[in-house]
Amino acid sequence: MIMPASRSDSLALSACRLFESDDVEETRDRISRVMQPHRLTPVGRRQPYRSHMDFLQMPGIGIGTIAFGEKTIEVPPLDGYYLLVFCIRGQALLRSGATEMVATAQQGVMIHDSQSLHGHFSADCEQFIVRIDKKRLVACSGQRNPVLNQLVDLRRASLQPWVTALRNLATDAQAVQLVRDDARIATTYGNLLVQLLVHGHGVRDAAPEPKGASPRSVHRALAFIEAHVTEPIHLEDIAEAAGVPLRTLYEAFRRFRGVSPMRHLRNLRLDHVRQQLLVCGGEGNVTTIALDAGFGHLGRFSQDYAARFGEKPSETLRRV
Repeated sequence: MIMPASRSDSLALSACRLFESDDVEETRDRISRVMQPHRLTPVGRRQPYRSHMDFLQMPGIGIGTIAFGEKTIEVPPLDGYYLLVFCIRGQALLRSGATEMVATAQQGVMIHDSQSLHGHFSADCEQFIVRIDKKRLVACSGQRNPVLNQLVDLRRASLQPWVTALRNLATDAQAVQLVRDDARIATTYGNLLVQLLVHGHGVRDAAPEPKGASPRSVHRALAFIEAHVTEPIHLEDIAEAAGVPLRTLYEAFRRFRGVSPMRHLRNLRLDHVRQQLLVCGGEGNVTTIALDAGFGHLGRFSQDYAARFGEKPSETLRRV
């Protein structure tokens, strides 16, 4: 767990409490003031729940906690910011596009600018959120259109400096007060958090769309790949779904996505395998999970997995 406390009430961030409420509509409205308008719906029979939100704002970045009981949330495409969600307790099932991910105390989920979000939060879930303005991420990463891996493994060695800095701020009442009182310290701390995240998690630049080119074929290809990510599809299948010749598809993919169609498919499968390994409680079988994800060559799979995540799949399973 990234935070030593089991409840946010014992964190220093509780000094930044924005609201407490028993009303769903008020809860949605108050959260919307920090994030953006969205739909918040209780699951099953509505039970009284004392919702709350703590939030510490710094220039370009904010951190906080949210608890509102078992509910679903639907957020339209994020407008000008990135949102990282993990849990102090409980868990959340989050979906962005066709990708479904689990946020826990060990794993966060990153939702990008312009991506929508659907989430289902457990009754005991208490979220820890990090909201980063796109302008600040662009400035700290040097990328015009930053893209980060949506699964954020909080136990990765490269992320520990960021985790430590985040924990120190969230649990130190004096540090929280300094950030609230001194704009210069707030700016310095905010920049540090974003830069440590960029350094530890990695960021790449999405390929800009060339002027005069139509991305419709690429969008059709992406939709087909996401719909059949674990199935035995081939490049010819993707080109047929996109409605263009193989060479046209390959060149358009390289220009708009920066990778080939099959590399994009392989990356999605690798992300799927890692997600399964992280949620299986250490009881999964790497070979079975890899085969179910569509990998036929296990040696190549292991090499690609290590290159993408910095560790072997068996090491991921042992850590879980």
